[in-house]
Amino acid sequence: MSDHPAPTDTGTQLLRALEQMGPRPALAWYGEASRIELSGHVLANWVIKAIGHLHDEIALEPGELVVLDLPMHWKRMVLALAAWSLGAEVVSIDREAEPEGEALDAALDAPRVVATDRPDSDLAQVADEVLALQPVSLAPRYDGELPPLAHDWLSEVRGSSDQLGVALPAWSGPAPLQPSPAPSGEVPGCCWTRMGSRPPRRCWPCCWPAAGSSPRAPW
Repeated sequence: MSDHPAPTDTGTQLLRALEQMGPRPALAWYGEASRIELSGHVLANWVIKAIGHLHDEIALEPGELVVLDLPMHWKRMVLALAAWSLGAEVVSIDREAEPEGEALDAALDAPRVVATDRPDSDLAQVADEVLALQPVSLAPRYDGELPPLAHDWLSEVRGSSDQLGVALPAWSGPAPLQPSPAPSGEVPGCCWTRMGSRPPRRCWPCCWPAAGSSPRAPW
């Protein structure tokens, strides 16, 4: 993660950069026994739809807390980018380790929004809004019983506009990094995880922080 603060228009810059990539791969996800590639245009479209949903349906305001209670997945990254674009604070729960520090525990006491694949959890019950989704790339909807007032995020976000309809506030996420060259023979335009000789499970848009670089990294 960069030591310098992110420009306030980072969200706009990110969407512009993704759109300029067009059909070229911007993100590759290795999971669910297959590889999923999202082009720059497709990833930008997902983020724009997620921004529209969080703004129009959830009424998310700058500074409010969004908790991502999900395994690592490209959908979790989309939600993080959308929330940061709207100026929200984003906390990602690491299911392989307990959240560290009393401050983080206190922040999770009353989140504004929880995005989760377990909408009946104790955390979801104290959130103002619950977005239910599963970390499955091709799932058409949440495949489970929804608690009262919980949102089926995938079904709802697909109905959001393909055009950005909100003026973005100051970006609240991490500053972009300088791009790293992709390994030989791999898809250009991605920053790849460093996992030795093993194939990477995921990658993220070029110039963005690596997974695990921060306790609050969202992917």
